Amino acid sequence: MRRDGFALEQVALPVSEVQYAKTLDELRIGGFQVAEVAQMQTQKKVSFTVAECGEFHDMGEFHENVESVKEALAILGHIPEGRMHGVPAIGIRVTDVAQPEVYTEVDIATAKCIDMEVLGFVPEIAENKAAQFALAELIHAMPEAEIRGEIPEAIHKKVQMIESREKQADQLKEITDKLEQGVADVFSSDKYKQFLDTMAKFPRYSVNNNILIMMQKPDAQICQSFTGWKEMGRFVKKGEKGIKILAPAPYTIQKEQNVLDEKGSPVLDHDGEPLRETVEVKINAFKVVNTFDISQTDGKELPSIGVNELTGDVERYQTMFEALKQSCPVPIAFEDIPSGAKGYYNKLEKRIALQEGMSEVQTVKTLIHEMAHQKLHDTGNAADSQSRSSKEVEAESVAYTVCQHYGIDTSDYSFSYVAGWSEGKEMKELKASLDTIRRAASEMISSIDEKMEELVTQKTQEQIVEASVSVENVTKT
Repeated sequence: MRRDGFALEQVALPVSEVQYAKTLDELRIGGFQVAEVAQMQTQKKVSFTVAECGEFHDMGEFHENVESVKEALAILGHIPEGRMHGVPAIGIRVTDVAQPEVYTEVDIATAKCIDMEVLGFVPEIAENKAAQFALAELIHAMPEAEIRGEIPEAIHKKVQMIESREKQADQLKEITDKLEQGVADVFSSDKYKQFLDTMAKFPRYSVNNNILIMMQKPDAQICQSFTGWKEMGRFVKKGEKGIKILAPAPYTIQKEQNVLDEKGSPVLDHDGEPLRETVEVKINAFKVVNTFDISQTDGKELPSIGVNELTGDVERYQTMFEALKQSCPVPIAFEDIPSGAKGYYNKLEKRIALQEGMSEVQTVKTLIHEMAHQKLHDTGNAADSQSRSSKEVEAESVAYTVCQHYGIDTSDYSFSYVAGWSEGKEMKELKASLDTIRRAASEMISSIDEKMEELVTQKTQEQIVEASVSVENVTKT
C-alpha cells in the first residue's frame, strides 16, 4: 500500500477512484473492472549487475543489464582483487520494461558466497519466476560457493532441473552413440546382405509418389508393382485395389527443323534457303499406374534383419501411456490395422493409430515413433523434400532414444529398423539427423516427465482424500 492510494501490480490508483458495488463482478477501480485491473500486469525483465565495490556501487566499476550468469561471472573474474578495498559483488535486478527507471535490485553473491537470506527483504525478486531461474543458474554455476541461508524450494527445484538437463544431454549423446554402433553392427551381419539383395528389387519412389501413397493408404509399409511382387514370389490378393501413382511415360515425336552450324546459325543451301532436317524429340510425360502394399499380397516371406515385434511389460505402463497421450497434440486410438503395420500417423486427419493387442513395450515404442513423425514431419510445407528413408530413420531413432531414457530397451527392433531404412553403411540419414534426433527426444522427454509428475501428484492427492474419507467413516462408526 502507498500513502496516496492502492498499488496493484505497480498500477497506482488513488482511493477516490474506488467505486463501490453490490457484487464483485460490478466492482470497478479507476474505471476498470476488477478482472481488467488484474490483467494490467507490467512486464518484468531480469538481469544481473556486477559491482567492483558491493558496499558502494558508485565506487569503481559498475556493470548494469548483464544478460547471463556466464557474462556476470566473467566480468567479476576480471575485476582486480582489492583495488577499491571493497568486495566485488553480483546483483540481480527486476526491471519494469514499460518504465526502465523502476526496478528492484539486490546484491546476491560474491566470489565465494551466495546470500539467500537477502531474498526475504525483496519479495519482488524472490517471487519472480524468471528471477528464481536466474538465481538457480547462478547457484549451479558456482558449485564451490558457500550458501548463506536456506535455498527456497522454488529455486532448489530449478537448480535440480538445470542439473537434470545437463545430465540428460550427456545421456542422450551416450544413447545415440550406442544407436550408431548398433546400426553399424547390423550392417556387418550376414542377414543384412540378404536383406539388401531383396530390397534392391523394390522401386524407390519420388517424394510426390510417396505423398500419393500416404494419401490413399496411410499404413502402407513397402510397395511394389503387380509384376514386381510376382517376380519375388508373392501375389496380389484377389479384390485388392491398386494404389495409384505416377510413372514416367516418355515418348518421341518427329520434328522438322533448321540445320544449324557450330555457332548455332542456320545452314543455307545453294539458293540461300535454310537447310531442313527431321529429328526425334523426346517428350517427358507420365501415366497413372498401380502399386500394391505388402499387406495386399500373399506368398514367400521376405527376409528380415531383426525381430518382428518387441515383447515385454513397461513399469507403470498406465501412467506412462497416459503421459504420452497428454503430451501428444493429436488424438491417439487403437484399431485393427489391416496392413500389418504397428501404427501410423495420418497427416490428413491429424491422428495417430496404433495396432491393438501389441505388448506394452511395442505399444509405447510405436506411439513415440508416430509422435516423432507428427512432431518432425507434419510441417505443413507442401514443398517438403525430405525422403521417406530420412523420416523413418529420424522417427525410429527418437523412439529408441526416448525409450532408452525410461529404461525400455528396443535395440533388437530399432537397430535393424534404422539399418533397413538407411541407404548405405555410411548411415548418412542418421548422421545428418543426430542433432534433430537429440533435440526432439529431449523436448519429448521434458514434456512426458512433466505430465508424469502431474499424474503422480494427482494420484497421490486422490489417495490422501480416499484415506481421509476412510478414517472419517471409521470414526463415525
